Amino acid sequence: MTSPRTAGLRLQSDVRATAMPTVVTHRYHPRLGPCQNLCQMGDLEAEELICRLRGKFGRSLKAAYLTRRRATEAWLHRTAEGVLRRRLRPCPVYFFLGDFSHGLDPSRPAVLQVHIHRLDPQQLTLTLGDSMTVAAQPRAHLYGLEQVAILFAQGLVAGFASSDQSGFQESFIEVQVWGGC
Repeated sequence: MTSPRTAGLRLQSDVRATAMPTVVTHRYHPRLGPCQNLCQMGDLEAEELICRLRGKFGRSLKAAYLTRRRATEAWLHRTAEGVLRRRLRPCPVYFFLGDFSHGLDPSRPAVLQVHIHRLDPQQLTLTLGDSMTVAAQPRAHLYGLEQVAILFAQGLVAGFASSDQSGFQESFIEVQVWGGC
């Protein structure tokens, strides 16, 4: 029987614990600098940046991206305050759990990696996949670091990549850092 925290995760008959990655990776453009969040900008400035990303780098950001991003961040913020039981700043900085330094993304060619133990666990939440996709699901769930460590120990996150060394990864664990970086 699965608990509400693991509902929706596919259980395998041969479950093996997987080592949880010890680093998190933040990708960014050097001209913008690390640890930026689009939602910290005003609407006009954010929409201009989205247009540049679409035009210059061919990023496929769907229509109404900013509206959907802001709605996702409102859900993340509200839910993260419940998960972490504390007040948080309104916009997180996004990381991948693991080593995502190998992929080629011209819109975010620079990489910042941090050992996860250097971050305050009371400032971290995680989604099993891209937060915009997760937030749109009927049973959207946000995890604390300890909860994800348990999922790794139980072998329940084996389908989520922890590196982009072999190329683009559709399944990954996103880390939201609420205390800055």
